Amino acid sequence: MRLPRDRILVRNSVDWARHSLLCCLLALVMGSSAVSESTPYEWAEVSRIVAIGDVHGSYDKLISLLQGTGVVDEALAWSGGSTHLVFIGDLIDRGPQELEVLDLVRQLEEQAPSAGGEVHALLGNHEVMNLVRDLRYVPEEGFLAFAAEENKKDRSKAWQRFRGGMASPTVPLGKVKAAFDQRYPPGYFARIRAFAPEGEYGSWILRHPTIIKINGVVFLHGGLTDIVAGLGLEAINGQVRESILELIPIMDKLEGETAGPADFTQTYRAALALVENGGRDTRVEAARSFLRLTESLAFRPTGPLWYRGNSLENERLERASLDRALTALDARAVVVAHTPTGSGRITSRFKGQIYRADVGMAYGREPLALVIEGDDFEVFDPKIASLSQPTVEPPAGEGWSRFDEQLTDAQLEEFLRQAEITSCTLIQKGLRSANVCDLEGDGPEMRAIFSGVEESPEPGQPAGVAVRAYRNEVAAYRLDRLLGLDLVPVTIERSVEGTPGAIQIFMEGAVDLTLLETYDQLDLLEGLDEERFTARVFSALLAVEGREDFGRMFLPQDRRIALSDSTKAFPTSPEPGPDLPDPCGPLDADLELGLSSLSRQQLAGVVGDLLSTEQIDGLLFRRDRILKVCDSQAAQSGG
Repeated sequence: MRLPRDRILVRNSVDWARHSLLCCLLALVMGSSAVSESTPYEWAEVSRIVAIGDVHGSYDKLISLLQGTGVVDEALAWSGGSTHLVFIGDLIDRGPQELEVLDLVRQLEEQAPSAGGEVHALLGNHEVMNLVRDLRYVPEEGFLAFAAEENKKDRSKAWQRFRGGMASPTVPLGKVKAAFDQRYPPGYFARIRAFAPEGEYGSWILRHPTIIKINGVVFLHGGLTDIVAGLGLEAINGQVRESILELIPIMDKLEGETAGPADFTQTYRAALALVENGGRDTRVEAARSFLRLTESLAFRPTGPLWYRGNSLENERLERASLDRALTALDARAVVVAHTPTGSGRITSRFKGQIYRADVGMAYGREPLALVIEGDDFEVFDPKIASLSQPTVEPPAGEGWSRFDEQLTDAQLEEFLRQAEITSCTLIQKGLRSANVCDLEGDGPEMRAIFSGVEESPEPGQPAGVAVRAYRNEVAAYRLDRLLGLDLVPVTIERSVEGTPGAIQIFMEGAVDLTLLETYDQLDLLEGLDEERFTARVFSALLAVEGREDFGRMFLPQDRRIALSDSTKAFPTSPEPGPDLPDPCGPLDADLELGLSSLSRQQLAGVVGDLLSTEQIDGLLFRRDRILKVCDSQAAQSGG
């Protein structure tokens, strides 16, 4: 159950000012020693700190931690006395009870000061993502929770824009409407309003800092580089907040460049297209400003909300930077979240200078909290109601590539374009070969697959047959994103040692679908029938041939399907590829609209530099055949 909204007292900047003044007066009256030092983001002589990593809507698990550490009583009221409770970002997304979590934290934030305590709800990357309409990780419940509050005018206005941008004489209006309702579920627009800077939750989120220091211990969500630490607490917090507030109105200016109500990814692509096309009008200037801001402290991979080096990098490589960061902030340790520990335990690194508090609650793991009293850092486990020492990680670290970076496509494209390739290893599967390359960029280290294959038609080969070429892999990625499927890993063109080719993010931890079948573990795919179906339709559209086993992948942590190795695809033939499901109807409403809306002009703009006119014609012919067959089968089945 969500807490009654009349229990949430902090509503606007006036209330917040009064709240802050009250906190200061109470601290003076009570003679509290837990007072700010030189900035509003520092506290000293705090008797006890309880820190909790990524909650992600795991309400029941959060309550077990709060009650177990004595921070709240059975009625969920503050009972922690002078304890400082730190939420290290990512209260929302992924889990089903986000708003219950937010409302409880807001309530405790109001109650704690009267007892001499304090609640610090730090910004995480997911809070910022929601502020800027990057809703990739919002669960179904996260939209439905706002359905009753949605303004009909907002939805009607959005529908008119979507219909105007997507309608086509070849697409029945009913199918356009079905796709709109699927893409923008009930509650979508009310959620955007609530998380806007002036909204109930957005305004509350924006009042909170990115980084704080208590008793010489720094807390932040992602991680800390020496360059960022050199800015100081106030500058870090100020720059993150200012860049968010500057970005959002620019998104509003660019919304007219998209086919419908724009999220962050759609806006980024529209801005990129405007800048690439050139010009000096106000739209292009807005696009340039938008792209510049996406490289600011709130969004860059090495920023405090995203950086993973403290968690994953080899200590030998990270130590000097960490030492400089600690010195710059006059700190003895740093507590981070953001990157789930491989063990599911709270761990320490760098001889107690780094503590990792994200144990993966959102992935089904048991909740844990870090409790700090004096020089003691201990882990509270509600399952056994006891404290223990953090697990000490070996110096080598867990390695960057084991975790999804949660970067946008645009950020990953830029990484692939700019990162240094340090080594490549040839891998072979059947007659196929490619290179797995290690890449080092500004912070992240990841792996990618490089293929420079460029075959010619064999003598006597029938017309219309696909020929293996690296450009097809890039075209598959672009078409996948055009249709909004997110099946193909980020892929760009790039030359390696003078050889032109396609380079694609390597999907670490992925399992071949055929391997699951071989070992009778298809039950792991439960609930992914729709994704598997969509993947097969997409493969049929491309008419992919000879895709090896490693090209059909399941990513257990993210629970999604991914497709790679589309190098032999895009023939001029009108016949769909062999992967087309039978039966294939009814199609998902959003997928059907995307397919129906494809036009020769649109495809020429997206993949015209990669595919020939004849290949684009073949793609459109296959699209028509797929829609016809699937519509016919759906009608026969009454779908």
